[in-house]
Amino acid sequence: MIDPVDALRGECELVSELVLGLPEEDFAKPTRLPEWNVKELLGHMKRGVDRINVFLDAPPPPAADADAISYWTRYDPVTDSPAVAARGKAVADEFESGQQLAAAWDETWRRATGRAATEARSRLVEVSWGPALTLDEYVKTRVLEITVHRMDMENALGLKGWGTDDAISIVDEILVGLLGEEPPTELEWDAVDFIDTGSGRRELTDAERETLGELADRFPLLA
Repeated sequence: MIDPVDALRGECELVSELVLGLPEEDFAKPTRLPEWNVKELLGHMKRGVDRINVFLDAPPPPAADADAISYWTRYDPVTDSPAVAARGKAVADEFESGQQLAAAWDETWRRATGRAATEARSRLVEVSWGPALTLDEYVKTRVLEITVHRMDMENALGLKGWGTDDAISIVDEILVGLLGEEPPTELEWDAVDFIDTGSGRRELTDAERETLGELADRFPLLA
């Protein structure tokens, strides 16, 4: 059975390997997310992982009302995206250089995964914008965030993005849950194809839409 904390730790470690020592000019490179350059994307990622620390510092809610799949259905991209983009920029602006942010990122995820590993996984956490879920399920959402955004970062740096096997398994489980079933085998998608289309990084082709049928209307699965 895959441990979400171990999966998150593995992805975060790879991000650290990527950004620690990255030439400063590379932090200014644009990403395929129009709101952020590499530094700003890393700011968003740092904040996303740090939510583990923040929510564990808060008292637990009385009951869970979401899991790692339904969590994503509670997010309204039209309403929430501008604030999310602004917060990522704000975190990046706290650091004079990309390398300073990279060092802070490295400290933050190590503290977050260390805390998560010692907490009961059934411990409830409440996300500031609504969902309440177990720590185990919340960490799965962080695995998706960091895996997809590491691929975004590697794309910006001219690298081929790919996730660790454990992280990809968790991301695939969430995307299948959002779709409602496995994608048709006729598509012959690999993990990156499913992530890119499911997250809206790539538009479905006409042939893919025809193969998906009514399921095509559900894309992107993550806004």
